Amino acid sequence: MRPVLRLVRRFCRFEVDLWVSLARAITRKPDIAGGTPIRYAGAMSAILWAFVVVSAVEIPAVHLIIPWAPVRMAALALGIWGLLWMLGLLAAHHVYPHVLAPDYLRVRYLRRTELAVPLSALRAVRPDMRGYDESKSLHRTANGTIALPVGSSTNIRLELAAPHTFSTPQGDLTSSTIAFWADDPHTAIGAIKAAIVKQHSEA
Repeated sequence: MRPVLRLVRRFCRFEVDLWVSLARAITRKPDIAGGTPIRYAGAMSAILWAFVVVSAVEIPAVHLIIPWAPVRMAALALGIWGLLWMLGLLAAHHVYPHVLAPDYLRVRYLRRTELAVPLSALRAVRPDMRGYDESKSLHRTANGTIALPVGSSTNIRLELAAPHTFSTPQGDLTSSTIAFWADDPHTAIGAIKAAIVKQHSEA
C-alpha cells in the first residue's frame, strides 16, 4: 500500500509543479532570482512542441469523430487536460533553468530537482558529452557522479575539490562530480569559470 501512496503523492506533486510552471510562463516570471540563467530546454523543446501540436489537432478531430455526447465530452475534457499538461511540461523546462549566482551554481531539472554547488568548492569545469541508457532526470552513476541529463545526455562536468552532500528528491547524495546539460555548453563553461575567478578576486 505504501508504494502506491508514494506513487500517488509523486504524481500529485508533479501535477502541481506543471500548473505552477505554466502560471510562471504565462506571467513571464521564470525562477532565476539572484543569478544568470543557463538554459537546457532546447534539447527537449522540439519534441515537446510536437506533442503539443499533435494534442491540439486531436482535440477537434476526436470531438467530430465520436457520436455519443457523454463520451465526446469526456474525451474533450481529457484532451484539454492532456494539452495543458504538455504545455506545463514545456513551460517547466523554460522557467526553471540552471542559475549561476555570485556564490553558487544551481544545477536543476524542472522545479524540484536542484543541486546548489558552491563556486568555492569547484576545482574544474569542462565539456564532457555523455549519454545515459535510462530516461531518469537524476542519476547516480557507477563511478559516483551525480548526473542531471536532458534527453538522456549531459555535456558539462563539474569537479569539486572534495565530496559534497546534496539534498535531492532521491534523498541526500554525496559526490565530488556533477554532470549536467546546457544548450550552449561553451558559453556556460566560460561564464562559470569567470564567476569562479571573480569570486576568488573578491575574497
